[in-house]
Amino acid sequence: MGFVCGLFLLLTLPALALTEVVVSFSVCPDFFWKDQNGKPVTPTILTEVDPQSGHDRYQKICQRYNNLYQFATLYDTTNKIPVYSAYKFRGIQRCSRKSDWLIEPKLDDNNGGPDMKNENNVQNLGQNQAINSDYVKSPYDKGHLYPVSQADNQCTAYSTFTLTNAAPQHWHFNRGVWNQMERAVLNYMNTNCQLDTNKIAYIVTGIVPSNPSSLMNKRVNIPAYFWNAFCCFDNISKKWVSKAHLGPNDISGTLWELSLTNLETNLAQDYGKAFSVFGGHCQSDINNPIYPKP
Repeated sequence: MGFVCGLFLLLTLPALALTEVVVSFSVCPDFFWKDQNGKPVTPTILTEVDPQSGHDRYQKICQRYNNLYQFATLYDTTNKIPVYSAYKFRGIQRCSRKSDWLIEPKLDDNNGGPDMKNENNVQNLGQNQAINSDYVKSPYDKGHLYPVSQADNQCTAYSTFTLTNAAPQHWHFNRGVWNQMERAVLNYMNTNCQLDTNKIAYIVTGIVPSNPSSLMNKRVNIPAYFWNAFCCFDNISKKWVSKAHLGPNDISGTLWELSLTNLETNLAQDYGKAFSVFGGHCQSDINNPIYPKP
């Protein structure tokens, strides 16, 4: 039997849902932690609007693949990298990877289609986003924010291969401690978190841009740090718990495991404003370490 591609059908949503670059994440609320009233709580949404054009450099994307929403991303069109991607985890699926990377046509072309696609026939290609040629002969990996290993199904795994879900990541960091952390978090959630129709794990992965900017291909900001936080309902304590990770995007192999509160304190300093990952909720830290430092 073939897999069902996607998380929920767009046919159940109003006409507004047919646009991937959106005004509000309310178009795709499933990927955010819900409060006690069932209201989705997004991470802090950065905004910087050009007074002349009215264009906000930070664009909200309900990531759409094969006519279905898969996850959500806040994208920085100036630095041409995501701020964060938000998604949920239902259990280990062991999905395969794909070789080609897609882009978000609506970021560059107002007449572009709603689905992520290849780079063919996109007007103003690369004006507001990174493209595949930016990574040619680069020492940096296309670093997933939403990783393949945590995808719900094969279609969702394929959807993570969009450059709006990636940023230049030092190969040693990406393939070393960051990959080890992703798998440690995956195994912890799969073993210790309640994963059913009522309670699932929510994850947000983001970056801190280099400032002053260090650029790849003279266009794309090379992040200074990558960060990750998850929130899930613990099987034993029967409450929502969290853990976070932060590491410099370099060859050092450094990665810090910290509480959500401490991560948000660091991000507030880096972003220059108060920053919340789960809207001030899910602050109960998992006391035991989950990432075995090498």
